[in-house]
Amino acid sequence: MYNKSDPSLASHSGDLRSSPHLNDEALATWLAERNRAKHQVGYFHGDYLCKVVNLSEADGVLHAATPERKSRKALKNLVNAGLLLHLEVPSSTLTNTHTLDQSWKLTSVESPKEIEALVDALLVSCGLDEGRGKAISVKTAQKVWADAGGRCMFEGCGDDLTEIPLYSKLTRVGYLAHIVASDPRGPRGSEELSHKLANEPSNIMLMCDKHHRLIDCHARDQFLEERLRAMRQRHHDMVRRCLESLKYPRVRAVTLLGNLANTPTHFPENVFLEAILDSGKAMAGTIEYLRRTNLRDERNSPGFWANYLREHENQIRQLVTDFNNGAALTEELAVFPLHHIPMMVLAGRIMGEACIADVFQYHRERRNWAWDKSASPKPPDTFTIDGLITDHAEEVFVSFELTASLDVSALPSEIAPGRVPWVRITTSQPSFDCIAHPQDLEQFTRAARTVINHVQDRMRASWVHFIAISPASTVFRFGQMLQAGHHPKYVLYDRADRNTPFAPAMVISGQEVSTADDQNHSIRISIR
Repeated sequence: MYNKSDPSLASHSGDLRSSPHLNDEALATWLAERNRAKHQVGYFHGDYLCKVVNLSEADGVLHAATPERKSRKALKNLVNAGLLLHLEVPSSTLTNTHTLDQSWKLTSVESPKEIEALVDALLVSCGLDEGRGKAISVKTAQKVWADAGGRCMFEGCGDDLTEIPLYSKLTRVGYLAHIVASDPRGPRGSEELSHKLANEPSNIMLMCDKHHRLIDCHARDQFLEERLRAMRQRHHDMVRRCLESLKYPRVRAVTLLGNLANTPTHFPENVFLEAILDSGKAMAGTIEYLRRTNLRDERNSPGFWANYLREHENQIRQLVTDFNNGAALTEELAVFPLHHIPMMVLAGRIMGEACIADVFQYHRERRNWAWDKSASPKPPDTFTIDGLITDHAEEVFVSFELTASLDVSALPSEIAPGRVPWVRITTSQPSFDCIAHPQDLEQFTRAARTVINHVQDRMRASWVHFIAISPASTVFRFGQMLQAGHHPKYVLYDRADRNTPFAPAMVISGQEVSTADDQNHSIRISIR
């Protein structure tokens, strides 16, 4: 993007250092006002740049301007009144000068023909003259409009140039701007290439008026051929990607987002779109479930989890309704989970595996949901299982330790080492990016399924205490694998911070979710 602080790129609002740019109509009005006040005007030109100044005012502020039909007439009126002076200044000097240099020696413009020639020279230099080389054919124009998707191709603009809202008359809102001017004397013109590329689509960009003038007049030195070609190519590629995505399988984004540790987890919809597009599919829309907007982290407060469930009760019931009656199972889903551990297990348990769902993992360093294309799948047996026994155990402690090792000193007494059998999924190098590739998540899924089945079928546990120090994608996927009505009761633990121990938060049975804290605050919600 261009630098908005550059005075040569000033908008119509302007400021003291960077005065407003005067287009043809604004310049004509400004000149007419100076004429009525009998003020002398200085006209400075240098190649493709023009600036004017009110010589009767002490501040001497130079205004960048583009004189065309209307202002040409106003300039001639000033000449006839003997109020117009001019000076040719190198464009490099004029670009970086914002107030009148008192050492400049201006001379009077004696004839309207003289100002006519000055304006003509400026328009030729800006590529705005009407007598240029070979005209752009209808076929070429259609190709450029198609490449642009009907949007301004200036990087980051994207204005829709196909219509003007609330305006019924036909009007020209899009400009076909040459990268290499069709006239060798024009912007980025070339004796060798100008005529050759005059009707070549790849040499033409669709632009809105302000960016057309920006690259050809106001900041031409900043937008050379190579930069504009790269800009056009990026826009073209983006349009192609969006259009080609129409051929992809359509999936609906499902977000499970909650503010964590006083940090908001809000993402614009386009980040989910990019992640889905990157996976070779197209987004059909977004469904938001279990959104938590409360920034306060009060997990150490009595009754917190009961209040938590009450706050989300309607959302939980909606999730149950959508997935139990099959309404959400008719389309493929893309799940973006970033919530408290107990809530992600609950969401996975309700949604289950009956729906086709791609689960994404947020990468906190890249701040991106898209899978890293440079990442390779982890080698086999990256995730190891310890503690599987064949003896019956009424209670079992299961932990996932993939991002960090478990702080044993923070465990409550009922699941301290030696109290109940402990089954662990670990990795030799715990890290936040241990799930960096879709195949990593699949490798974890196989390990987690082995644990779930063994604890349920071989150890025949009635209660499972669960702690996860693991990426969000693994926690949600674990919840999906808990078969409704056929799994033990799972006690889900949470830890508010490193200074507090783990504490039970929720209990998920085959029929309901309830709180595991003070019974005076308990709440139960059916999930069948």
